[in-house]
Amino acid sequence: MIIIRMSGGLGNQMFQYALYLKLVSLGREVCFDDTTEYTTVTDDGRVRERRPKMLGVFGINVPKVRQEDLIRMTDSDLRLSSRIRRKITGRKSKLLHDQDFHFDPEFLRVEDGYFAGCFQSPLYFAGVEEKVRRAFTFPENILDGQERAQAVRQQILEPSGEGTCRAPYAACDSASIHLRFGDYLDNQKLYGGICTDAYYDAAVRYLTERCSGIRFFVFSNDETRAREWISRRENPDAFRYASVADEDHGYIDLYLMCLCRHHIIANSSFSWWGAYVARQASAPDDSAITIAPALWVNTEDGTGLYKADIYTDDMVRIRPDGMVAKGEGAEQPLVSVIVAAYNVERYLPAALESVLAQTYKNLEILVVDDGSTDKTPGICDTYARKDSRIRVIHKENGGLSDARNAALPVASGEYIAYLDGDDRMQPCMIEAMVRACLLTDAPVAAVKYRAVREDGAKTPSDAACCGQPAGPEKAASDQASQNTRKPENVRSAAAAPDLREAKILTQDEALDNWIRNGLHGNERKYIIYNSVWSKLFRKDVAEGVLFPKGENSEDIPYTTRTLLKADKVVLIPQPYYLYLQGRSGSIMNQKTGERRLGDELRHWQEQIRLLTEAGKKKAAAGAKACLHLRYMQYDLEFRGSSRTAPYAGQIEQWMHRHRKEILEDARRADCVSRKERLRLQLFLFSPALYEKVLNFYGKAAAKRRGRTEFRNGRI
Repeated sequence: MIIIRMSGGLGNQMFQYALYLKLVSLGREVCFDDTTEYTTVTDDGRVRERRPKMLGVFGINVPKVRQEDLIRMTDSDLRLSSRIRRKITGRKSKLLHDQDFHFDPEFLRVEDGYFAGCFQSPLYFAGVEEKVRRAFTFPENILDGQERAQAVRQQILEPSGEGTCRAPYAACDSASIHLRFGDYLDNQKLYGGICTDAYYDAAVRYLTERCSGIRFFVFSNDETRAREWISRRENPDAFRYASVADEDHGYIDLYLMCLCRHHIIANSSFSWWGAYVARQASAPDDSAITIAPALWVNTEDGTGLYKADIYTDDMVRIRPDGMVAKGEGAEQPLVSVIVAAYNVERYLPAALESVLAQTYKNLEILVVDDGSTDKTPGICDTYARKDSRIRVIHKENGGLSDARNAALPVASGEYIAYLDGDDRMQPCMIEAMVRACLLTDAPVAAVKYRAVREDGAKTPSDAACCGQPAGPEKAASDQASQNTRKPENVRSAAAAPDLREAKILTQDEALDNWIRNGLHGNERKYIIYNSVWSKLFRKDVAEGVLFPKGENSEDIPYTTRTLLKADKVVLIPQPYYLYLQGRSGSIMNQKTGERRLGDELRHWQEQIRLLTEAGKKKAAAGAKACLHLRYMQYDLEFRGSSRTAPYAGQIEQWMHRHRKEILEDARRADCVSRKERLRLQLFLFSPALYEKVLNFYGKAAAKRRGRTEFRNGRI
């Protein structure tokens, strides 16, 4: 059995009922708990409803949970034996909470559970849209006795001479506007700064440019503020305040919203349903326009894009600054892709083909032949003749940094991306990063990479790496195998990259994340690499930033300088970049000791200096402490080969001389854990003993993993 806890206003109740219809279609036994969140006991012992339950307006009578089932699901039996058992073993509740605005396919697989949440995503009812549409059909007598509402209805449906009206739904030249005040004003931290005046002005302008003679009907829970908002418009006569209902009768406003053809919604489930029901009424209206804010909520953990499953694919999304971020009219900024190539004749064609195959087409591809002595120059010129977006720069050999620097002054794109001539991009990489930047106004986007080998190791399929989830669409499809109809208005598997797992970091969060990049135990989902090829830079943060010529590990100072100019960074945890590992002749495989103890060490120290000069004292302290942790990792790496063993000796001597300073730096740095401090102490006491202890624990951990895998039937 599944129990759904009803909660929230009408919009949330509709999402919960839509989930109910989906679960029933999957063969589940489902009922509602409509008392836990809706009733309270007053001081005089009377029970009252805290909020109205309004699904009844659609003629819906939800099946109610039995008290014994609710007790079983929540493990709340008050008998003495149950209370004693809970004291000993803990509560065994089957309560499951959803994540706001994020689709979790596991809810469609549960057979026995108590669901709490709003389930605000059309993916939760993918495949049963027709049932949802029929369930949310208003009765014909909905406005009986409501004279003011009837007058508004007549104005919405009255043709203005610009087209033919399609009563009773979707008037040709009308648009609803939802202004949310009330609880949104009380919770500015979560909801504020999203539906700004600039957002509404841009949305009104967007519809006015496309719909001649359009009239706007404003719905709000605060009439005074809404009328004041109307008075500030350039053409206030085009707007009519249309709300007629209080919270207890909100369905009347929803009905009137549904009469409008176009919709400018707030980050509100109420106006979301107004737009959705209107578009689905009678038959989907493909010419109807729904405009939504680019982000739905502000989140302290930076997961604004992650909480985005409430959007349908047809929605036009506008940022708080008024820029169209998604949909017709969205900006398609030029991206300059800088490809550095030196003696990569074997790999360059695949690299360039991967750029030409990008789903994002507004590209300027600057290929820099860095004085190659093989067939690389001819390959560059051949591709330039093949595609006009490719420009070739031939120059004398000066190294990777010099090659990139040669392209930067002539790059005319609003964004800069990098590709090494022996690597490849997944087809969705540029589009994913551009879209993430546009939706969030972040000047830097970063993706993950997947290492591939020259020996022919298989790479992931393009579809798998382009963010096509095993999640929403596939899970919904698997669970509803009996329903083969394509879900309506939901992003398709063939659509552009999925950004639901993207995350926004502030500058300080990004610096903290990046400083720990590459350290042992830092293998996490969201990570910023040193490499510039894993990022997209808006030109204003890359302006004037050059790579140090003739040096390796050149990405470290470049990344430091650009992150210090970026107020936030958006991370996309998808392996969109394919990095060729182990290529013979690659500078990354040559003279590892000299590179790490020469250029790399100098650039890590440069990182600390830049952070200090920028006033980022906490980040600088963390970077200094993390550098010492890197030395330990390098030491273990160098000890494994007689060729590099002397470099291990250099590291150990240096760290021994600076022992007190290293321990003090680790103590002061917030980002260094107690476990890492203990590891440093052991290493400084005896590097050889540290290596033996680490190997011992590594073998023990491997044995534990082996036993676990055996028990789980994996061997």
